[in-house]
Amino acid sequence: MILLIFFENVSSVQRTVILVSGITFFWSIESIIPLFNFNYKNFKHALPNLFFTFTTIIVNFSLAFLLLNTSDWVIANDFGILNWINNSLIINLI
Repeated sequence: MILLIFFENVSSVQRTVILVSGITFFWSIESIIPLFNFNYKNFKHALPNLFFTFTTIIVNFSLAFLLLNTSDWVIANDFGILNWINNSLIINLI
């Protein structure tokens, strides 16, 4: 029960630490005792994965910032289809 309450109220920093720790722990175990033997090195293969991860983070944060600013602008300027239609009509239909 205490564990459930903790994970319901976990902060972003704690979630990040849990994820990074888990990935590091399991990657270390895989390096020591591999399940399959491949012809490539894990660390050399991780560099392109890190590149793709960081570019994904940059793109997602940029688009999230754009979406947030667009939403704020739409609300401040009463722009958009929902603002052009009588809002009371929409509320009464729901």
